[in-house]
Amino acid sequence: MKMLFKALAMLTSLAVCCTAASQDYPIKPIRLVVGFPAGGQSDIIGRLVAESLSQQLHQAVIVENKGGASGIIAAEYVARQPGDGYTILLTSESLQSRAAAVFKKLAYDPINDFRPIGKFAKQKVLMVVNSSSKFKSVKEFLAYAQENPGKLNYGATYSTSSQFGAALFDQLNKIEMVGIYYPGGAKPMTDLLGNVVDVGFFVESTVSSFVQAGSMRALAVASNERSSLFPSVPTLREAGAAPMEVSPWFGLVVPAKTPDRIVSTLSDALSKAVDSPVMRGRMNVIGASAIRGSTPEKFGTELREEVSYWKKFVADTKFPLLD
Repeated sequence: MKMLFKALAMLTSLAVCCTAASQDYPIKPIRLVVGFPAGGQSDIIGRLVAESLSQQLHQAVIVENKGGASGIIAAEYVARQPGDGYTILLTSESLQSRAAAVFKKLAYDPINDFRPIGKFAKQKVLMVVNSSSKFKSVKEFLAYAQENPGKLNYGATYSTSSQFGAALFDQLNKIEMVGIYYPGGAKPMTDLLGNVVDVGFFVESTVSSFVQAGSMRALAVASNERSSLFPSVPTLREAGAAPMEVSPWFGLVVPAKTPDRIVSTLSDALSKAVDSPVMRGRMNVIGASAIRGSTPEKFGTELREEVSYWKKFVADTKFPLLD
């Protein structure tokens, strides 16, 4: 009997210790995996949110760059990690919702292999032309495109806002442009500057210096609201085109088996980070705006809705699928 009591005491002690340890999360550094090389926009935003999370969680959040295949390598890697809260993915619409629509096969399930934490930032997309272009407005551009199907082209990188934005603009405004696709990098913008392509739908932060320098002309913002950086540039709706929202966003997800308690802890930390005026100010500097009020539940619903929307878009437009 004495041995039985001793064994029960040891089991009780072990259970208490394990419970206490699980409630102490996080007790070691957390990895924030970014699917792009150091120095790019995703990396900059990833390091900004990592620093803010570190302050909220009182534990180091370390950025780990796993570039390749437009971020897909990183997403697949995180999906296969333990659900212990120590590996987080910096995700975006290109990895989480559009990828499900445009890739023939993915090594991960964008919905079922992850648990959403929350969205925290988005960027604007500008419709831009070369400053020497004859098009001074969206209305002029559309009038020519409608009368000359197939005569205008756009430059874009596969499976990014530049490709989806141009293709959606085509569909909504019932015009027919020719897509010139690039594997990545700055080549689409370089060719716009060189008058090789007629128009581009590029993330504001990547072309703002060209617009400010006068080498590109911004015709509109592909969003429901104007840009704080270019307040005089109208939205597509204001410019006379069909309204369109293709703002790239950033969020955090964790492996699917991560328990509710850890998801809640990370969500609370992210909400507090986004509510910080310091973080919002730093995001504005790099051309991003804060998304406040996101929750795991809301983010999850939005992801499912986006996947359905883009899958239908891809089917309706015969959008080119990627291997």
